[in-house]
Amino acid sequence: MAEEDKQFEIPAELPDILKQFTKDAIRTQPADIIQWSTLYFCALVEGQPLPVNNTPEQETEQPSDLTPEVLTAMHSEFSEREIVSRAEVAKTWHSFGLSDDLLKRIFLLYSFGERLNWIKFLALGCKHLGGTLKNAMIHACYILNSNPGCKPQDACLPFETFRFLYTYLAAVDEEATEGQVERALAYLETQANLQNGTIKVSDFISNREVRLG
Repeated sequence: MAEEDKQFEIPAELPDILKQFTKDAIRTQPADIIQWSTLYFCALVEGQPLPVNNTPEQETEQPSDLTPEVLTAMHSEFSEREIVSRAEVAKTWHSFGLSDDLLKRIFLLYSFGERLNWIKFLALGCKHLGGTLKNAMIHACYILNSNPGCKPQDACLPFETFRFLYTYLAAVDEEATEGQVERALAYLETQANLQNGTIKVSDFISNREVRLG
């Protein structure tokens, strides 16, 4: 049998192990991720306490704020689905020790029901991280980067995805006028047409020709 025809069986428990590993790494923020990972998986195999700094009790007492790393990890969990349940989002949110007050505020302010559009929730998370429309879109580009070759300080998004996120955030927060949004998108669409349909952070981060809000 040719090498490429061989089938490899993925253990059923592997996705859950890697998901928990990612959460623990984000909580712990090890200085040497390789060394810490070795200790982590050795402890896991031997049934020893994991080298994780923050316990659930500590996280409950001192809620963490949302970070780009946490939002990226959440997106990796929900990215394959357009609609997710409010309960699923809350469970993952709390597993990172994030503020319950912030989650309730997002649910309340933006009228999310029991089922919600994940990409809209992600957009609001980017807005919380960035504070402004421009910074929110920078975070969105980094988290959703569609081109592995487009690395920070740059990152890429398909123009249609950019348009959806930007118009949604502009509408809910009313930070930009309709005219501003139209002018920005018209300029960026022209740029995208020259770049295989993508928008890069460098297209708008310090460009005098486009003002997002």
